[in-house]
Order: sequence, then C-alpha cells, then structure tokens
Amino acid sequence: MRFRLRVLAAAGAIGAVLLAVVPGSASADHHTPAGPVVLLGTAGVRWSDVDSATPALAQLRDQGASGWLAVRSLRPVTCPVDGWLAISAGRRAADPESAVKDRSKPSCRQPGLAPAPATGASSGTTDGASGGPATVPQWSDYLSAAAQATFDAHPGLLGTTVNAAGIRTAAVGPGAAIALADAHGRVARAWPGRVSDASGLVTPAALAEDVEAALATDPKLLVVDLGPIRDPARQVAGKPSLTGAYALSRQQQVQALDARLGLILARLPTNATVIVASIADSGTPSQLQLLAARGPAPNGEPYADALLGSRSTRQDGLAQTTDLQPTVLAALSVPVPLEAVGSTVLPVRTGMSTAERVQKLADIDEPTVVIAPIAPWITNSLMAVHLLFYAVAALVLRRSGSRQSDSEGASHSEGAADNAGPGRRRALRGLRRGAVILASLPAATFLANLLPWWRADHPYLALFGTVSAFMIAISALALLGPWRVLVLGPLTVVAALTAGVLTVDAVTGSHLMISSLLGVQVIVAGRFYGFSNQVFALFATGLLLSTVAVADPLMRRGYRWSAALAVAGLGIVATVIDGAPGLGSDFGGPPALIPAFAVLALLVAGIRVTWQRALLILGVTIVVLLGFGLLDWLREPEDRTHLGRFVQSVIDGDAWPVISRKGAQNWRILTHNPLSALLPFAAAFVFYVLGKPTAWGVRPLRAAYDRAPVLRHGLIAFVVLVLIAGLLNDSGTVVPAFGVMLLLPLLVAVCVRALELRDAE
Repeated sequence: MRFRLRVLAAAGAIGAVLLAVVPGSASADHHTPAGPVVLLGTAGVRWSDVDSATPALAQLRDQGASGWLAVRSLRPVTCPVDGWLAISAGRRAADPESAVKDRSKPSCRQPGLAPAPATGASSGTTDGASGGPATVPQWSDYLSAAAQATFDAHPGLLGTTVNAAGIRTAAVGPGAAIALADAHGRVARAWPGRVSDASGLVTPAALAEDVEAALATDPKLLVVDLGPIRDPARQVAGKPSLTGAYALSRQQQVQALDARLGLILARLPTNATVIVASIADSGTPSQLQLLAARGPAPNGEPYADALLGSRSTRQDGLAQTTDLQPTVLAALSVPVPLEAVGSTVLPVRTGMSTAERVQKLADIDEPTVVIAPIAPWITNSLMAVHLLFYAVAALVLRRSGSRQSDSEGASHSEGAADNAGPGRRRALRGLRRGAVILASLPAATFLANLLPWWRADHPYLALFGTVSAFMIAISALALLGPWRVLVLGPLTVVAALTAGVLTVDAVTGSHLMISSLLGVQVIVAGRFYGFSNQVFALFATGLLLSTVAVADPLMRRGYRWSAALAVAGLGIVATVIDGAPGLGSDFGGPPALIPAFAVLALLVAGIRVTWQRALLILGVTIVVLLGFGLLDWLREPEDRTHLGRFVQSVIDGDAWPVISRKGAQNWRILTHNPLSALLPFAAAFVFYVLGKPTAWGVRPLRAAYDRAPVLRHGLIAFVVLVLIAGLLNDSGTVVPAFGVMLLLPLLVAVCVRALELRDAE
C-alpha cells in the first residue's frame, strides 16, 4: 500500500512539473486574454474582386476564415443603411422606401453622423468629430420604417444590449454609428471616419488615424465603416451618373478599400477578433457578399484556415447579415437577446486546402449567379409549357373519351375496331410518354445539382443538358420497367422518386434545393434548409400520390382497413419528415398534411367526413404542431428554427402580431393579384369536378377512377392539401402552382393508360 502511495505521489509531482514547464494549448489560451472585437463593414465587395492587387483581402482569404454573406433586406437590392440597421436590430430592417425611391433600384441614401447636443458637463467637451457622443440624424426615419415593416425589428438592440452589459464601444464612420446606436439613436463615442481628399476617395491615412484614436480609448467593441463600393456597370440605366469616388471603376474602388483595410488591420491587436463583412449590394441585381474573420472565435477556436457558417443557414460557407449581431455578442460573452433571430458565425473545419476553400466559395456563388436572373423566366416558361400541354391533352382525351362513349352503344367488335386504330394508339402513347417526361422535370432540376454544371465554359447549356439527362433517366425508369403496364405504374415511380429525392436532400443538408431551378435562391435569404413552399408542394404531392398507389391495390382486393392504415402510416411519415426540426423544419406544412391524409384515410375506409370528425382532425393537427414547436423550443435559442421561435413568441405574448402579419401578407396576395384572388373559387370548382367527372364530360378521368378507385380520394385529399397550405403559408399561392406541376401530368398519364387498357379489352 505504501509503495502504491509513493508511486502515485511521484507521478503527481512529475505531472505538476510537466504542466509548469511545458504549457499546453489550454494553458496558453487561459494566459492569453481575448482582445477587442472589431467589426469592419463595407458594401459591394465579393470574393471575385480579390486578387494580387488586394493583398489585405487576399491574406484574410488565405489565412483566416472565409464565407459568403446573404445580405437580403426588405427590398430586392440592399443599401448600406439596410445592412447597418440589420446589425443594429438583429433582424431585417431598412431605410424608408421614400428615401430609396425605388424598391428594385440601387438609389441608396448615405448615412449621416452628427455631434450630440450638449447637455451640461456630463456630456463632456468632445463632439462627433473628435470621438465624443454623437447621434444618428435619420434615426426617427429608421424607427418608423421598422415599425411599418413585417419583421418586428427594433433598431438600437445591439447598442442597448452592450451598454446594459457595461461594454465600452467605439464607432468610426456613420454606418458604424448606426450599428452601435442605442434605441434613441445615440452613440457614446464616435469618430467621423470618412475624410475625403480631392479625388473623392476616403483617405486611408485619415480613416486609420480615427481607428487609432478609437483604439486608444480601450474599447471592447469597435465597429468601423470602411465605405461602400458602388459598381458603375451595375447601376440602373437612366439614373444620374455616379460622381466622385463612385465614378471610378469597380477595381479601383476595391483596391482603395483594400488599402484602407490593410492600414486598419496593421493597427489592431494581434489577439483581436476581427470580422470583415460586406453588408450590402454594389448595384442591381443583388449578389452574395464577402465575409471573412480572423482571431479567436466565440467557441474558443481560431478563425483560421476554415470556412464560415452559422446555424441559421446550416450551410458551410454561408451566413446572413442578421448573424453578425449574435456573433459580436457571443465574442463579448454577452447573452444574445431573444429578439435577435440570427446565429453565431463560427469556423467550419473541413480539412480543405486554401485552393479547395476558394473552389468551395465559387461553388456556392456561381450557381446563384447563373440561376437567379433566369429563375422567374424559367418558372413562367414552364407554366406556359404546361398550359400548352394541357390544351393538347384535353383535345386528345376528350376526343378519345367521346369515341369511347360512342362505342359503348355499338357492338364489341365495332367499338374495338374504331378505338384501336393505329393513329389513336400513337396519339395516346405519345401523350402518355410526354406527360411522364413533363412530370419528371421537378425531380430532375434538383438532381442536376449533383453535378458541377456551373464550372462548364457554357453553364446554361450544361445546366439544361444535365436537367434533360435526369429527365430522360427518370422517365425511362417509369416507362420501361415492368410496372409500365399498370395504370398507376409510371405515376408511382415519378411521384416516389420526387418525394424520395427531396427527403434525402433534407436529411443530408438541403444541398440540392439551394440554387436549383425550382428550389430556393440564397440571395433571397428566405430559406437555407428544410422545405420551402415550392419544395413542400412537390414533396407532399409526390408522397400523397405514392400513398394512393400503395392503398389502391389493397382497397381493390377488399382490404379497406389495411389500406386506411397504410394511408395513416405514410401520413405520419410525411408529417414527421416535413415538420421535424432539422428535417423539413416546416411550420406551415403539417397543418395541411394532417387533414389531407386524414381525409384520404377516412375515404379509403368508407367513413364519411362529418363536422365532428373534421373538428377532431383539427384538434390532432394543433397537438402535433405544438409538439414540434416545443421540441424545437427545448433546444438552445440559437439552434432553434422558426418553430421554436414561434413558441417563444407565444410565451412572450407576441404571437398575435406574428399571426396577424402572416394573415395580412396572405390577404394582400389574394386581394392584389387577380389570379390569386381566384384561387379559392378555382379550388372549389376543381373539387367538384374531381368528385363528379362525368357531369362535366371528363370521361377519361372516370375511366381512371374505374381502374384505380383510390385515385379519386387522393385527388380530393390533394385539393384539401393545397388549399390549406396555400392559405396558411407566406406566399402560399406557389403551393398549388407547384403541386399541380407534378400532379396534372401524372394524372394525364393515368387517364391515357386507362383508355389504352380499355381499348385493349
């Protein structure tokens, strides 16, 4: 026993000596206090601007952490004031529209800075020009604009929070003053920062002197306005020409900014946490902007040799402007207020070399540059193609249906001879194949992002070639497999593949959805993961049709309850995939999915949908939504999705404003767009036609119902799905539009196959 004690004592002594002589990384971190947090803001700078002529930015890219910043504010083009207000409020905020003049054109108002009015000895003798108290002149305009917007932003949140925590701050430049102003637009210590020489450029030395003076006050948080870049080539035609520094070429402006940045970085302490963010656009159209960092990150790791990412996007190399406030506060060890919707920007260790990180940044940006300008045109063109196809299909099917009806009164041999002509067979076969190919398009647009088509010399040709290749592959699988002879065979393959691709994408990080033709565009910053309205519509429609294909053979064999249980089981799967945080993360999807699948299960079981049962379905839906929300709310605040944030708003008593804003937005869509206003009436009409197709002369649909009786129930459930989702979701009118994009071609294929089978008999 004594021997063991001596051994342990000796080991302990040796360990103590080793710890004292050879300090580890943890010990070094403990003895190296963190320096100030420095946020350097600019506008209009992108990684494509960085080359050998911009050494400061190149060094940040190569040695620090780098990423893209989605800067979308309240308008399609973000002005510098909008970006600074987003940092201040932790939410989307912007200059009033009257000051910007046009929602889609980059006619931005410059921010201002004024010395604070003297209020006695307590105010000191300094002013805004020499590092004293200052005010933001347009602050009342910013507060008014935020109150009228729909994002519940409160400019001044950052300044109020750091002041309450006793954090000493300094602002250099008018934009920095906006970021650090309190709720009344006041800044404790501010320097003008923007001293111009004869050329109109901000003098690097003058800006650096202001930064050096600000650092002399020992701030824990320093924010600097480096000045924006305005691209002369990306301004709107007919607008007054740019003057002064902005009349210079983009390259000259970026090089001048890099000189200012280099002088400032040289004056900062080596242990400072430095974030360089381009928080606004340089012109139209909007684009992703540069984001870089160096020094210690809030999680204790260094911002070095890494990409940047946040929980708000869940995409490596991508963050939002609203993430900057939580990042600054986390670096200062100040609790992030619940009003801030962003998440901390942290280094993402990928093991990539510098060249690989540069390629990764290009792979994030280039698809957006290619697709964003053509996405609206593609959607409209696709709608036109669908309408043309349906017109042709209506002529072929109506003619075929009337022939079939006429032949029912004739003899069997005469009817068969009339209906089985080679021209008719070719027309039906061509229509069926065309319908399946058209229905394969949505899944193909997502699968196209599996291949780096944007790296090609002609990216548009590569994109359309890749989409076409996947369309051919999907339609060939649907039309050539052994299931091709079944009336629901091709429908099952295409629908299941569409739902399956989107499910796998959600599980693996939503990489296919980002910057795809029918997905989401990162510059809009509406969604970066989970199911958007478009993706939800395609996923829900695909899974609903797949459920019809599963339940139909069971019902036709007399196993009604087995079919109903299969519907219920797949409905639960659909709801979990769509609503679970970290998967679909969709708040507006489950309220539509649960009633739709419940109605389908009741109809399959032969049970009437009464008001009492409808209320029961409503109660179950509410319980499920509360469950999803509570599960998300139990996570850390910055890890929550909008599900958990809504629960928090209920706890804080702010739920009704959120609900009323969403309701008002959907009401504006319905009342301001004539086509949208017709949506409820169109849904009611379609619901009636699907229920009684013969009364409206849709005999091919009647033939499809005879072959697959669950199809009728599935179409009724589809109307329930898109009607509820369209009314509950923001911009929900896209849900029925994208749902029918998958449903109607497959329905045409089913009707054609039903006629072909009837001809064969």
